[in-house]
Formats: sequence, structure tokens, C-alpha cells
Amino acid sequence: MNDTWEFEHTPRRMRTTVIALAVLIVVIHVVWAVILVRGDTGVTIGVADQLAFVVTGLIFAGVLLTLLRIRVRAGEQGVELRGPLRTRGWGWEDIVGVTFPRSSYWPRLELPAYEHAGIWAIQSVDGRQGVEAMSRLREVIRAHKPSAADPETVADR
Repeated sequence: MNDTWEFEHTPRRMRTTVIALAVLIVVIHVVWAVILVRGDTGVTIGVADQLAFVVTGLIFAGVLLTLLRIRVRAGEQGVELRGPLRTRGWGWEDIVGVTFPRSSYWPRLELPAYEHAGIWAIQSVDGRQGVEAMSRLREVIRAHKPSAADPETVADR
């Protein structure tokens, strides 16, 4: 299979937010580990407990950082969506179209039998970058499956 992609996009604002939150979570857990041994609280907190606080913070931050994997790619072989835990791909024969419902934060890949998959990598909160990414994705779709690029015909299916 050809491994070249004509379009690839990751969410911008989510990336900075996730990194900032992960750092904040670790800092808070480290501060808790240090503060809880100060003073007399009536509970004995040892080094193992402090380490557990820090490790818990690292685990939470690590789980949150899986959101950095989110990506969409499109090319001759079809469309590939990568989420926090898995990657799924569809060939052009399986794609009905792409739409961006007004009430949604991200577009969706329309599939046969009225199924769809959210394209988390393109988000409305990214503003101009999200609009440009959606336009570029539509160009790639138009090049490989023209009927799938027009949101009006996809909505009427």
C-alpha cells in the first residue's frame, strides 16, 4: 500500500491545552505529595505515599496525553482517522462523504448505511486553521471521489 498522504492534520488548540493540563496535573500531585507531610494531620504519610501521589499524577497526565495522537490523513488510498487508542482507515469505495454539522465541534466522515466517524483532528475551536484544514480535506476528497466532496449531495443521501 502506498504510504504517502496528500493531507494530514492534527488539532492545534487541543494540543496546547492537553500539554498544559498534563503539566498542571503533575505539578498539583507533586505539591500534594510535599504538602501532605507538613504539619500534624493525624495521618501518617510516608515516602511510599508521597511517591504514590506523584505516580498517580503521572498516570493521569499520561492518559490525557494520549489525546495528542489524534490525526486525520487522506490520500490516494482513502482516509485514515487516528484517535487516542486506535487507528482506522477507509478506502474511497467505503466513503460516502464528509459533513460538518452546525451543532458539532468537529466534522464527520459519512459511511454507508448512515454510519459516520468523527474527525476529531479538525475542530471548530481551532478557528481559521480548522476552516483551512476542512477546505484542504475537501480538495483531497474531490480529487479522489468527487461525489463525496459536496456536503449537499452527501446530506441528501
